[in-house]
This record gives sequence, C-alpha cells and structure tokens, in this order.
Amino acid sequence: MMHLGRWTTGPVTMWKGVMVAMWLACALPALAETLSIDGDSGQFRLNDRIEYRLDGTRPLEQVVQQEPWQAKSDDRVLNLGFTDQSVWIRTSLTIPGPLRQQWFLVIPYPLLEEVDLFILPNGQLPASYHTSREKTENQRKQAHSYEVALPLPRDLSGQVTLVLRASSATSLQVPVELWSEDRLLNHFSRESLYWGIYFGILAAMATYNLFLFLSIRDSAYGYYVLYIGSISLLMLCISGAGSAWIWSGEPLLTRYALPTSTALVSLFAVMFARSFLKWEEISYRWERSLGITAGLAGILIVYTWLDPTNGALFAGLLGTLVIVLVISVGLAALRDGVASARYFVLAWAAFAVGAALYLLSVFNLLPVNALTNHAMQAGSAAEVLLLSFALAHRIKDERARKLAALQRHQLAENQIRDLEIQSLEQAMHDPVTNLPNTSMLNQQLQTVISREQTVALVLVHYPQVKDIASSMGRHLAEEMFCQLTKKLNHTLAMLGGAICLETRQPAYIAIPEFGSAAFIVELEHLKGRLRPYVEQVVGHHEVSFHTVRLPVLMNLHCGVAIFPEHGDSTEILYQHASAARDSSAASKVPVQVYSEDISGFARRRLELLTALPSAIEAGELELYLQPQMTDMGRELVGAEVLLRWHSPRFGPVPPWEIIEIAENSGLMDLLSRYVVAQSWRTMQALRERHLDITCSINLSVQNLTDRHFIPDALEGIREHGIPMDRVIFEVTETSMMHNMESVIGSLLLIADSGCRIALDDFGTGYSSLAYLSRLPIHELKIDRCFISQMCSNRNDLEIVKNTLKLARTLNLESVAEGVEDQSTVAKLDELGCHRLQGYLFAKPMPVDEFCRWALRQTADESAGKGR
Repeated sequence: MMHLGRWTTGPVTMWKGVMVAMWLACALPALAETLSIDGDSGQFRLNDRIEYRLDGTRPLEQVVQQEPWQAKSDDRVLNLGFTDQSVWIRTSLTIPGPLRQQWFLVIPYPLLEEVDLFILPNGQLPASYHTSREKTENQRKQAHSYEVALPLPRDLSGQVTLVLRASSATSLQVPVELWSEDRLLNHFSRESLYWGIYFGILAAMATYNLFLFLSIRDSAYGYYVLYIGSISLLMLCISGAGSAWIWSGEPLLTRYALPTSTALVSLFAVMFARSFLKWEEISYRWERSLGITAGLAGILIVYTWLDPTNGALFAGLLGTLVIVLVISVGLAALRDGVASARYFVLAWAAFAVGAALYLLSVFNLLPVNALTNHAMQAGSAAEVLLLSFALAHRIKDERARKLAALQRHQLAENQIRDLEIQSLEQAMHDPVTNLPNTSMLNQQLQTVISREQTVALVLVHYPQVKDIASSMGRHLAEEMFCQLTKKLNHTLAMLGGAICLETRQPAYIAIPEFGSAAFIVELEHLKGRLRPYVEQVVGHHEVSFHTVRLPVLMNLHCGVAIFPEHGDSTEILYQHASAARDSSAASKVPVQVYSEDISGFARRRLELLTALPSAIEAGELELYLQPQMTDMGRELVGAEVLLRWHSPRFGPVPPWEIIEIAENSGLMDLLSRYVVAQSWRTMQALRERHLDITCSINLSVQNLTDRHFIPDALEGIREHGIPMDRVIFEVTETSMMHNMESVIGSLLLIADSGCRIALDDFGTGYSSLAYLSRLPIHELKIDRCFISQMCSNRNDLEIVKNTLKLARTLNLESVAEGVEDQSTVAKLDELGCHRLQGYLFAKPMPVDEFCRWALRQTADESAGKGR
C-alpha cells in the first residue's frame, strides 16, 4: 500500500513517476500481502532514500524550491555530529490507497528536540499535512514510544513527498524509518522490559547502598547512591524514557537535563572515588587532580543552565576526562595494594568501553547501530554491578581489617597483661637469682604475723659478694651469688622448718639486696634450738669460680629476730634482724640473735655517727705510729700512720668502726683530710727530731675516686717541706677495683709526684694480677693472716713465698704485717722480705711515745754497731 521512491522535478521526473506508478500497480498484491496484520513486518528503513541539506533559517517554501539537495544512497544513519543548525530531509512515497492501520514516521533518536513533518502531495506546495514532535506529544496522538514517532494521516494515498526539519542541542542524528502501529507497540513493550530491568537494577543497587549508608554512615555509600541517581537521570535522557514517562510533552527539558546529569555523573564519580579508595593510601597528586576535577564538574553544572548547547559538549569532554582519571587513580590504588580497587577498575573500564562506543557514534566516528545505541546502557549496568561488588568487597576488607585490628587489640591486651604479670613477677622477684624479693617476704611475714604464729626472721649477708663484683666483675659475682642462694634454698628444703615463700619453684629464701638473703623459720614445728638450726642452714658454703676453677669459702654475717618476742610488726622485725646482722659483722660471730644489747649497740652507732664530726673538729682523734723494721728487725726504716679515737663519752672506738661509720655516713672526705693534715705535721715533727723515715698513710676508695683529694694532699706535702719519697700511700686491692680508670688516674698522679704507693692486704682480695702491670705500685704488703701462720701452716708459707717471688719479679719492695715471733723474722729474712711490721717490735704508739722509742732504738742500734 506504500512504496518508497525518490522525488524529483521535470519531464524526466514525470516519466519516472509514470514508471513507478506502473511498477506499484504490478506490485500492489505483493505490497498488500507484506503489510497485512498477519504477515507484514511493519517497518521500512528510509536512510538510503533521503536527501538532506543544512538550512535552519528559511521557511519550507524556500527550502523545497532550492537546489541542490545532497542525496544519501547508503543505509547508514544520517549523523551530522554537534551542530547548531537544523537539517531538512525529504523523501518520496507512493501509496496506492488509504492505509489500513496507523503508520508513523519514526526517528529512533530521542535526543532530537524539534522535529517537524510536512507532507507534500505529488511533491507540490502547499503542504497538505503538518505535525511536530511537541504537537504530537501534547495531543497524545502517538502510542507510547521511546523514539520520536510522528503519525501519518490514515487517508494518505498516491505519490507524496515527506519533508522533515530536525534540530537538537546535542549531536544531530536523524535515522528515518516507517513503522506500523503494531510494530511501534511491540517495540515499546520490548524496550520497556529492557529499560525496566535496567532501571530496576539501578534502583535495587541504590536502595541497598542507601540502607548501608544510613547504617554505617560511610560517605562512600552516600556518594554511590548519588552517582546511581545521576546515571539514572542521564540514561533517562539518552533512552527517551524520560520523555516517554516523566517529562512527556516537554522535549526541550532534555536540553538541560542531559548536560546537567552528565556533569553530576562526573562530580559524584569523583567524590565516590575519593571516599572509596581511602586517600591515606593514595598520593597527594591524585587527590589534588580529583579535587580540581570535582570543582570543574560543579562549575559545569551551573554553566549548563546558562548555555545548554555548549554545556552538553563540555559535559561530554569532562566525562571523558573523569573516566580516564578515575581509572588511573584506581590503577594507582591497585598498585599500592588496595584490594577492592580491582572491582573499581573493572567497573570503570566497563563503563568506559560503553561510553566510548556511544560517544564515538555521537561524534560520527562509529556507525549508529544497536550496539552503539545500547553500549552506554550495558556499560553503566555492568559498572553499577561491579561497583556494588567493590563496595561489598570493601565491607569484607573493612571487616577483615576490623577483625585484624581486634586481634591486634587482643594481642596488645595479652601483651599488656603479660607485661603486667612480668612486671609483677619482676616486682616480686630478684632479677639475678629469680627468687622472691623483699616484697614477697614482707607479704608472707605479714600473713604469719596476722595468724600470730611464732616465727623467726633470718637475714644473711655475704660481704665478699660485693668485693668480688668490684674486683673480678659483676657477672662472676652474680654467678657465685646464684650458687650460694641455690645451695641455701636446697638446704632449707632438705632440713624443713622454713616457710615456703613461693610454691612454683619452690623458694624458701628471699633476696633483700645483692649479696644478702632472708628466710622465715616456723618455730612451732622446729625440732631443736633455733641458733644451731640457723648455723647449720647458713654454714660456710663453698662456691666455685668456674672461670678460674677455684673453690672459695664465703664468710657471712647473720642476724635473727623472733616474733613476737623481738617485735610485733614486719618493720620492727626487719629492723631488729638487721641490727643483729650488723652486730654479727662487728663481733665476728656468724649468727647473732637479736637482744637488747644489740639495740644498745645500734643506738651507740647512731650516737657515734652524730659525734664524729664534732670529735674531728675538736681534735679528739689522734694519730698512732707503728714501726717498720729491716735487718732482722734491728733497723727502723719507716712507720705506718694509724687512727685512734679515745672519746671522753664512748671510750676507745675501734678504727674499723670509725672507718665504717665515716664511709656509710659520707664523712670519709672530712676524716681523710683530717688524717693527712695531721700526718704532714707528724712527719714534720719527726724530721725535726732527726727521724728521717718513711710514713705510710692509708687511703680509701672514696679518696681515690675524688678528683680533688689527691691534688690537695700533694699540695700539703709541699707546703710542709716533706720529701716526696718519704711518703707512702697505702691502698687495698678492693679499693682499686672500684671505678678502675679513676683510681688509676689518681695513682699515676701520686707516682708522678715522687710519692710511693703500697698495695695493702695483698692476697686477700680478688683482683687480677694483670692489673699489677698497669698500676704504679712500689710495695706489696702481705696481710697478717698469712704471716702469723706461715711457720705452722704450709699453705700460708707457700702463699708468702710466691708473693715475695712476685714482688722480686716486678721489682717491688715487700712488707710483712703481723710479725710476732723470731722464727717468723728469720723465715722472712731467709725469703728476702724487705720490711717487717708487727707486735714483736712494737705496738702502735702516740707520736711523742713513738719518737722516744725510735730515739732509743736508734741509740741501741748505734751502740750495737760500735761494739
């Protein structure tokens, strides 16, 4: 009932028209069959049978009469790209008779804003029929359609020319087709299904992510919902669904909605990317780029309402930039280890492919077909799904991170708990022996006191431990102390009677300080007397130095206090046990049980401490001299300066007690300066009486480590005019092991001045012989404990022999202390000892008495030589 033909003018055209009419008459039965309801396809494509020209300002009459028109012979869609001009299109049809059903001139490109259809009978003006898209949609003369569908008159017949004028603010594509109403309805139903599924997916994803946003308040989900909304608006414009269902009758609204939705897509895509990819893991450069792009999108949203035509072009360019940018950022995030960026990159790649195919068709770089028309739809649907997967994976990652954080938190709590337990263990245990310390001892003691059990607190101190630590190193002393405590703990476990302080090891002893131990004895269950039990426990434990493989018997001081006899509280018991221990050290008794006499001793020590400074100032302390002899004890060559205190209040105070009080109370510097000052006066008096002998003065470790003491002492020697070689400073082995470098510096200062240095009590300490090569020593003084027994004890004799050999090897003079009989003198003379000192010759004497004795000794010596 209709035939497609080309409309021309002139005789040739008339002849062609006659030929077309004859052909249509012959083909009429076939056409009728083709267009029938039960067999006709109901669709004709006219893209290869049209002519067109760009001329949007002239009226129909002028355009139709103008020549030439540009003919189009291929079946591709007329695509003129972005242009602000209108296009005129014309084609000719021959319709043998009235149409059986409604037919429509369809333009499957819903972005056309203005479309006018003119029908010219026989190609002649004036137009017999005129309609437009706006008029058709307002009058609802078309069936629902996503395309531009202009109805043809039902009574149309014969040869007619169809003239179209179309314009658009976006790309100008004009596919021309003829559809029957059935075809149009079927197509609308099919497209409605497709778009319903599409928008249903978007709505479902938006609803789900909106719920997540409201639940967890993560901005990424909020931006994603807004992005889905902007994509939906964009696809409403591109698909024609917006014109068909939402703003029907307002085709110009698409002019503003399309660029605005494109700009919104760009804006929310950028904001979503910034929130989704966790910017602490992305470089500042990418964040700044997306921030600038988001700003441009915001500006473009405003601009499109002012200039929608150019706004659409700029929106397309910005959208392309955003796609490239977010894919680049996603790849950067993926490279930096953001796991969820995988889905992010895939999603935007799918959208990029769909958008690229669609935009290339818009810019007439690809042919318009079903693939390019629906590429945007497929790409955006794939993108929305993949982004939902990315968000789901992000939830998984966040959950994994939270679980990992929770595990780290639990691990940290466990570590803190372990540290607290460890700190508690350290607070309750000695770090060297890992045995309980005073805290655990006091807790246990408080418990037994609260139960009113009769117990004894025993404190044991090993003085040699600290000496060995100073002389042979802390590590060796700790090893030795661990041996002592292990043996002591084992002894208590074997004997029974002691209260177990800790069952884990088990431990019966506590360590109040390095070198000391304590334990509690339960007297109610003790078999036998307390003192023998304690003596049996502490004993004289033998320990071995694994380094030198020498067994050493350890001396000890032990104090005992009993509850409730000696105190009713932990503090008082500990105080009285400490006093008993100090009394043990003073009286040389291994085990001392507290008594009132010991309290008196402790009070006396405190009173002595208070009285010592004033006694020094008052001159109560005086110097005694003990002679040093040579030539079988016949010649006086020197004297040792000794300190004595005859207090009017306390009576004679032992020298060791004076030294101990001074060292423990910080009075050693005051006492030593008093001693050296008195020594220089004494030596000056001896020289005035023509006693040109050496004087040996004892120095403590505090004197040697004080950087001012030695220079001041040497200055005093010079002021009194005493020859330096007549002064001998005596130092002990133990004192030299404290702060070795400082001590050596002081000794070198003494040696450089011309004074001599004697190593006192040699053989009783634990210093390495290697130090002797470093020390500027002039004399070795052999301790009295070896000299007094050398004639009756072979071991002591061998020690003395070896010491004298060592002195000769090192070119040192030797001095023997504690000489009390002639056999010892003879033996020492035989062994080659240089000087002798002891009660055999004289006890320590005041200075005046010593001078008289020395003068008599000198006179006797002269008389002997005269005979």
